Amino acid sequence: MSSEETIIQIMPATGWVAVYDMEGEESAEAIVCFALVETVEDGVKQRSVRPMCADERVIDFADEAVNFLRVEELAEFEEEDEEEDEEEDEEEEEVEE
Repeated sequence: MSSEETIIQIMPATGWVAVYDMEGEESAEAIVCFALVETVEDGVKQRSVRPMCADERVIDFADEAVNFLRVEELAEFEEEDEEEDEEEDEEEEEVEE
């Protein structure tokens, strides 16, 4: 099976993050752009939009990482994180009582 990928277009991704599983905890990394990618596999063309993150000098597809979970707006990720922190604080207070 042969497969070929071509980036057709790149769009800015301000305010979006790639969410990864880091030893059971969710961690977010800023997405620098979304790429419209055309894949040709055995003569069949498909297009998809894929997130790209920067790692020092390299920009690569975020969804290729083994621990990649999803793409999410930064504001939503931060809200979820704050809610989890509040729940943990409440649980700690209940244990202390």
